Amino acid sequence: MSGTDPLAGWVPFFLSRGAGGVFVEWGYMGERRFVEPFFHQTMTGLMRRPFNEVFRRRTPIETLLERAPSLPGLSPAGFVFHMSRCGSTLAAQALASLTDSVVLSEAEPLDTLFGLLNEDAALSEDRRLALVRGLTSALGQPRRNADRRLFIKLDAWHIAWADLLLRAFADTPWIFLYRNPVEVLVSHQRQPGSQLIPGTLHASFVVPEQEVAMAYQPVEYGARVFSAILHAAERAMTTFPNGRLVNYRELPDALWTTVADHFHLDLSPAERLTMEEIARHDAKWPAHPFRSDTAGKRHSATPDSLELARRWLDVPYRRLETLRLETSATRI
Repeated sequence: MSGTDPLAGWVPFFLSRGAGGVFVEWGYMGERRFVEPFFHQTMTGLMRRPFNEVFRRRTPIETLLERAPSLPGLSPAGFVFHMSRCGSTLAAQALASLTDSVVLSEAEPLDTLFGLLNEDAALSEDRRLALVRGLTSALGQPRRNADRRLFIKLDAWHIAWADLLLRAFADTPWIFLYRNPVEVLVSHQRQPGSQLIPGTLHASFVVPEQEVAMAYQPVEYGARVFSAILHAAERAMTTFPNGRLVNYRELPDALWTTVADHFHLDLSPAERLTMEEIARHDAKWPAHPFRSDTAGKRHSATPDSLELARRWLDVPYRRLETLRLETSATRI
């Protein structure tokens, strides 16, 4: 970045709403890389530094639009959409192992921006695209001479915003990771995510407001959310040409074959070996070895979970499987 840029080395920690509009809260990152499994883990460490506690900056959101033309940042080289609990964190960690890559994994500023856009239906299409590009530019600034590529792993419900992202970055390839729905439901029953808790995620992204208000039990609500996510993925696949479906069963090998090819990565033998080593460890807890839990999840599925999967998820899952096999066949 240019030495004349007053925000060189600074990154948006989060967006905030206050008197006078929406603001960007910046923190100093310097040449540090995003290597933790999630964006918020990197930000938490940075925010605790004395410098950022004292000197953190705030600017109007317009700053993103003003900086983008002269400081466009790294153009996204790939988007990772996903269903949840299906290997997306492993994909992000594998991409982060490439030393010339910047990887944003579920960045809160993007999530907040989508929420703000969701609330303002009157906002023009041009303004929406400009804000998405401006925030992506600020988050994806190269901070080291080696930085060449930007990959963005989205939150699961962001597939509902795929049309906006893929219009903003029409040439960017993307993947959608998904998994047998029964296994996803069991994973969330064991350790509930926001997809099972009404009010803790931007539910209107994927489930109409009138349905959110209905008295779903948590697992039924989650099944409805995952159903909407799968349907949104199918729409994106049939609308935008640069998508590729990846089933959890194809991991980890697909990372250095299918995904690498789709993202135009020419991996060296050393880079492939590094990815293979990463796949031997739990993506969210890298100190622990990876152990497949597929059989255990299916065995522990309750009759209610099986029924919910049958009612809400079997059809969209099978439709994605058909699309995946069809698109794979055309690439042979």
